[in-house]
Amino acid sequence: MVMWAATPLFVRHFASYYDVWTQNAFRYIFAASILLVLGRLGVIPPYRLNRSQWVKLALVTAPNALMQTTFAGMYYFIYPAVGSLVSRVNIIFVTVLSFLIFHDERRVIRSPRFLIGATLAFVGVCSVIIGRDPELLARLNVSDNDFWIGIGICVANALFGSLYALTIKHAVRDIPPLVCYRHVSWMTAIVLCIPLIFAGGVSDLWRQPVLPLALMAATAILSLVVAHTCYYAALREIKAVISSSIMQLTPVVACLLSALVYGDHLAPLQLVGGAAVIGGAWLAALAQAKPE
Repeated sequence: MVMWAATPLFVRHFASYYDVWTQNAFRYIFAASILLVLGRLGVIPPYRLNRSQWVKLALVTAPNALMQTTFAGMYYFIYPAVGSLVSRVNIIFVTVLSFLIFHDERRVIRSPRFLIGATLAFVGVCSVIIGRDPELLARLNVSDNDFWIGIGICVANALFGSLYALTIKHAVRDIPPLVCYRHVSWMTAIVLCIPLIFAGGVSDLWRQPVLPLALMAATAILSLVVAHTCYYAALREIKAVISSSIMQLTPVVACLLSALVYGDHLAPLQLVGGAAVIGGAWLAALAQAKPE
């Protein structure tokens, strides 16, 4: 959660140097390369996958590629504070999808704490959107059209992120987390290379300054290799709806960092909405603590 909270600030910074296709592909190619090297060195234990397990990993790769593209894409239009809060609407998608797919999660979803928490989070997200400050958006060079495009991409990212979480949970039931993400990373990298070749700016990788390239490599290690592996391991131990609820805390750190770096502070109504998002996440997480 902590590592992912800082990533939007870097993504927004990289937008000044690279298009979304180039940024996405480079970060994932670098992360996949690191994991493949670790596998060759024996750091990641060898693990032979059967056909059904390969199918599971392919099902993880599809929403992951879409999630990564929309995650980076929304910060080309809006700033991290609003984007990180609005994308938390994924708790609604996870709730519905988990109810339909995982029978063992229905007790949590039906609990009053979880339902109240999810409702609070949804109302909070709506408040963040409605309470935007036009003057602040103008100062940050975000047009009204860009704002709504960014919000649309945020909602799409929430949907793909929810599908990603649920497909991971299905995969890590019989595949070790590090092995799982090792294969998902190179498969995702191949998918992301397609838009890079046809719409990206590969030459920008050596034409732009070295520092942003080095920072992209660093964020690939932290936000992809380390954070995703931790996420896979967590989903193996706890329920998907609960992990999604806890991730609602990510915007707290993202908003603080964005305010410090970009001056992207929240308007009063947005602060209330943000508090509702966090409060809703806390209530939803408490549903896990209730005895069977």
